[in-house]
Amino acid sequence: MSGQDILALGEPLIEMVRCDGKPDGPASYKSDVGGDALNALVAAARQGARTGLLSAVGDDPFGSHIRNFCMNERIETSNIKEFSQVSTGVCFIHPDPEARHFTYARQGSAASCYSVEDLPLDAVAKSKILHITGVTQAISPSMREAAFKAAQTARANGTLVSYDLNLRLKLWSLDEARACINDFLPLANIVLPSDDEAETLLGTRNTDEILEYFSQYGADFVCLKRAARGVILRTQEAQIAIGAPTVEAIDSSGAGDSFAGAFLAYLLETNDPKEAATRAAHVAAKTVTGHGATAAIPSRDDILGLST
Repeated sequence: MSGQDILALGEPLIEMVRCDGKPDGPASYKSDVGGDALNALVAAARQGARTGLLSAVGDDPFGSHIRNFCMNERIETSNIKEFSQVSTGVCFIHPDPEARHFTYARQGSAASCYSVEDLPLDAVAKSKILHITGVTQAISPSMREAAFKAAQTARANGTLVSYDLNLRLKLWSLDEARACINDFLPLANIVLPSDDEAETLLGTRNTDEILEYFSQYGADFVCLKRAARGVILRTQEAQIAIGAPTVEAIDSSGAGDSFAGAFLAYLLETNDPKEAATRAAHVAAKTVTGHGATAAIPSRDDILGLST
């Protein structure tokens, strides 16, 4: 039996997106579903890829809502565990067109209890791409161990490993993050850093130094995401700057995740990293025109023709 095009290991979250625009006073929120790994899968699925989520939710209404959301997005749910006596994680988002403003209510969440024993290694081995993020590694030691085991299993079976740093220092220290990232990079075929987190991690804004650093571990593709300035794609043969479409940005939440998911989907479809990155840049640009991480992620019908 064939596997999924893209599997992602990470924590799905209920998002509470602030929608009143007021800095002070009572706040109004709109609920949605997100989480960096799931955001990437939504983008990939809307571009036509077959996707699946490896994770856990609580035995609660939020967990049920996430499952239903995934099914509606055609994201395989059979490998989402349900844990009792723990809760599904929640994230509060204050929309910002340029920065990330997240507040988490996820300590002790179901996904943070996920461990190596919960991994469906056969599904990992049969997939084409396994997607891992720095947030996945940061939420707990057991999830971090699972991420390494999943990546090792993927590499042993010819499955590509995609790695989005998604450095969130609210979840772990810089030293802890740096050590984990450096240990994981040799397992990654595809590396997807953002320029701001690369600067934090490496202490440099020099693009060539950043790209060289992430390439030295053997990745086939490094995509340096630069928000409104587009992306720089580095392959084993070339370095290519790809611009981003001009849009009226409302909320930057999920932009990098949507780029990642779309890039993986179109890389599998076209086997052309430049074309994949160009289409993914359009996906990311559309994503920031709405509130929350997933609501505005476009489908392939919205993208094809725009990127050529």
